[in-house]
Amino acid sequence: MKRFSIFLSLLLSMLWLGGCGAAGGSQKGGDYERAQNYNNGAIALWDYLVPASDTTNSYIKTNGTTSETYRTRYTREANRVTEVSNLSENEKTIYTKNANDITISFFTDGAENGRLELKPTVDIGERVTIKKSDCRLAKVWDTFHYQNRDFKDVIEIRCGNTPGYYQRGVGEIAQEQKLSEKGTVETKYLAGH
Repeated sequence: MKRFSIFLSLLLSMLWLGGCGAAGGSQKGGDYERAQNYNNGAIALWDYLVPASDTTNSYIKTNGTTSETYRTRYTREANRVTEVSNLSENEKTIYTKNANDITISFFTDGAENGRLELKPTVDIGERVTIKKSDCRLAKVWDTFHYQNRDFKDVIEIRCGNTPGYYQRGVGEIAQEQKLSEKGTVETKYLAGH
């Protein structure tokens, strides 16, 4: 689906496309940890995944020599954020902060077609999904330099060797995704803020 290659970030793209974080059913079975309190980590993911207030971010998406600019609108209500991109206005993503998880629900034409459950807090090196995956909090940057810009207070989440970068209070600022074995890389980064 086009939406998942452009929407939030590599993290969510990798979780959804790679099947390493999609949630469904109970937390019983081999893919889930037993129900527990996930609020013991030092880094609150919610603060990095979504903007602190209603906003519209502009992004530049590149693939080889091709690039395009698009806008993503974030609407915030208490513990819920709705995201809609002008590239796929029939799709939306809803982030919900719950007591023991962050639920990310994907919708197309008003119907839910996927869901992720993330831990609300994590430590460096720890898995960010409740369901077993290779998506981990890799690093916390005081200052992160990308595309000739400096961003303050950024986390890096890696799914395998694929990074996504999120700034506190802003949300996604960059992602890189290897598209082929020949080394084709697609990037997405915040155009201005």
